[in-house]
Amino acid sequence: MRKVVGVDVSKAKLNFCILNDTFEIEREGVVENNLLGFEKLTALLESSKVEVEIIFEPTGVYSQKLQYYLHLNDFKYVIINPLLAKKEMDTLRKTKNDRLDAKKLAIVQVKNKYDFTVMNKLIYSELRYAHRYYQVISQDHINAKNRLHRSLQLTFSDVEKLYSSNKTDVFYNIVKIIPHAGIIAGKNTDEVFAILGGLLSKSKKSHIKRVNRLIELANITAVAVPVESVMNDQVSHWASEVLRLQLLKDRIIEDMVKKAAKLEEFEKLCSLPGFAEVSVVGLIAELGDIRRFKTSQKLNAYVGLDISFYDSGQFKSKGRITKRGNPIARRILYLDTLNMIKTAKRTHEDNPVARWYEHRSKNELNGKKKILMGATDRMLRLVHKLVTTDATYTYSND
Repeated sequence: MRKVVGVDVSKAKLNFCILNDTFEIEREGVVENNLLGFEKLTALLESSKVEVEIIFEPTGVYSQKLQYYLHLNDFKYVIINPLLAKKEMDTLRKTKNDRLDAKKLAIVQVKNKYDFTVMNKLIYSELRYAHRYYQVISQDHINAKNRLHRSLQLTFSDVEKLYSSNKTDVFYNIVKIIPHAGIIAGKNTDEVFAILGGLLSKSKKSHIKRVNRLIELANITAVAVPVESVMNDQVSHWASEVLRLQLLKDRIIEDMVKKAAKLEEFEKLCSLPGFAEVSVVGLIAELGDIRRFKTSQKLNAYVGLDISFYDSGQFKSKGRITKRGNPIARRILYLDTLNMIKTAKRTHEDNPVARWYEHRSKNELNGKKKILMGATDRMLRLVHKLVTTDATYTYSND
């Protein structure tokens, strides 16, 4: 005899429905989505003489608490894909509310008996949380740079010509100290070195040239606010934020690399041409334990690179990727594929992904985006093969 518990998880409460294998409702109810609620629910289940199966849909942070509690207390549970759940539940009554959703989930599990979910190892979860944090900080870093650029247009717009394209930490420190062109306009080299307070050295010719260039830019800059303007505080603030967020990004990645280096797949993926440590740890963080995917097609669907077609009669669609999977992992894979192709061109060392891409795109005149997505699919297969066979990347044209 089986017992199945369908749970509908929301922000503040859990609706549950306990069914037996004859679809009879043994108990229904509502508990709070907190530790007390979890204990009430599991107390009901522990009184059962048969093994209990729990099924629920993932609802982001609200269901993760329940999953972690069930994992710690050795309960068997199924986290059903929301798309699959909708497909199955649409065959039942159309009426929808939290109570009925819990019942429908239980019915679906009784009928189909889905495999139990195995929780990722803690290291993969920690890497995922760290990488999502890194994504947030990266966006904040970009925003800080954009805000600094806007503020500088009023106080010292030409200072951005001091460095060509890649602005260094020295640039942001200079802007933090000298946020307005009027602070150094008309001053000599020694006076500007004194204002910078040791940031640049008089003993280095390159630094002297840089300071002379800074004075030159200050003298030609047209400003929109006086030298005592509050905008100076904003410029200094955003310059400091750019520096702070860059340090934070570096620290997060450094910690992630230390953790990921303990995993066997880290070294395997780093052996791929064009794969840097940052992209490898990001890929591991988003994909988790790749060995849980029995085939590369399942990994492909998880990322959202699987192709769907919509054909009808004489109409034949060209096909498009579903994009139903993990968008962050998909973006990392796309960029890594580009790096792989660029590395092959730069080093003249062939690899299977670049070779496939060059062959397919040779006579393409209508854009290469689809071909590049095909190359990403090939690269994902290669990633799956390396990890599941515990192999290091090697390639020969022979």
